[in-house]
Amino acid sequence: MDATDDPGEVAALIRHYYAALEQGAPLAGFYVPDAEAGPLGPVVKIGSGKDEEFTGYAAVERAVNAVTTNLRRNRLTSRALAIRRRGDLAWFSDQVWWSGEQPAEDGVNGAAADGMGAYQPFATLTRWTGVCLRTPAGWKFLQVHVSEGI
Repeated sequence: MDATDDPGEVAALIRHYYAALEQGAPLAGFYVPDAEAGPLGPVVKIGSGKDEEFTGYAAVERAVNAVTTNLRRNRLTSRALAIRRRGDLAWFSDQVWWSGEQPAEDGVNGAAADGMGAYQPFATLTRWTGVCLRTPAGWKFLQVHVSEGI
């Protein structure tokens, strides 16, 4: 690997994303707009839940806004970040211990257990993989996939 393929800037993007998620900050700006992705697009985000596959910047933006709206007190601990980079593309994998609070469900209709927005704690080891693209504005996610063990 030569100096131009140093993954340090990509690692900074990923760590900044984890910190923004912990703080409940907006996340859409971490993703490549479809027009910037060009022939490599559209941007894709896949989550760990049922029906959590989002294609195109608008869909990804809605999805990550929902994460910051619905989850709180997030804590993410990277355990095995590995990055490879060649030119303007990079790819990564990580194991992330993710804990926080999610809306409590009554198990029947998905409503909060008390009807008032109750939350319950969660903690899980998640697996993250992704592809990043260097844009004029810096490194951004082109694809992110988060999964949990089953």
